[in-house]
Amino acid sequence: MNHHELADVATVRLGALLAGERRFFGRSAESPPLVGVAANAEATVNDITRAGQRTVTVETPLGPFEAAYMPWQWLGAEYPTLVYHHGSGERPFDFGRFSSNSVRRLFAGPDIDVPANVVVVRAPFHDGSNREYVESMGELANFVGMLAAASGLTEALVEEINQVGSRPVVSGISLGGWVTNLHRVCFGSADRYVPLLAGAALGEMFVTSAYRHLTADSALSRPEQLRDTLDFGAEFRAIEADDCRPLLARYDRIIEFDTQRPCYECSVRTIEKGHVTGSLASDVLREHILDAVGSESRLGE
Repeated sequence: MNHHELADVATVRLGALLAGERRFFGRSAESPPLVGVAANAEATVNDITRAGQRTVTVETPLGPFEAAYMPWQWLGAEYPTLVYHHGSGERPFDFGRFSSNSVRRLFAGPDIDVPANVVVVRAPFHDGSNREYVESMGELANFVGMLAAASGLTEALVEEINQVGSRPVVSGISLGGWVTNLHRVCFGSADRYVPLLAGAALGEMFVTSAYRHLTADSALSRPEQLRDTLDFGAEFRAIEADDCRPLLARYDRIIEFDTQRPCYECSVRTIEKGHVTGSLASDVLREHILDAVGSESRLGE
């Protein structure tokens, strides 16, 4: 086991220690299948060109979920528009002095140039503390609703982006990468998808990867139920459009390369890192996103 893998395993083990009995799906592992819930998630947005956070209630078959979006940068409709999703447990709109999140690492800073419009999505349960987030994830239905709501909000944003005459590109890291791929399965309306450190065998991640240490024993005792609820590999592989530009990490012990790579019927960029070290490789991730965005458009030229 190299240092990339060790970082993943140590991070998960520490998370499990801090979570104690409050592990994923410990209170309930019952939920309708993810794809069916996400395909019927609906939201309404407006004015994606003006800065500011906007809270949105997304209606789903599991009930309403509160999400949010924030136009980070608007250069004009002649530029492509990137809809970006954060990772699990992040507070994407927190830009305090001591905060750290993927939005800040990828898009903030005086030396960072992103020649595209950027709209950031905040998934449900990501506006409070980590403890509150972990507590919410005790129910599988909340996890499914969270992903479905983020996907439904993304569809509303893509529709609005098309309305203003821009080209929508959807991307995200880890949790956000799963949302990216889920939107592609359920809606497929973006011009390009750029999932980072994610795949389509989501239930498998909770059952066999290092992340199983964060899954409640009661849920692990029914692995097929988790797979049936969360996996969407068959639907994902059935898509014929050449619109996906994924990135995986070879030594990832959470989004395991050998498990998630077969989900993709396209070339996959592979970095020699793990999940934690890959998530922190901001320059590489940003370059990959912008390459994918640029392959769809000349970035306003």
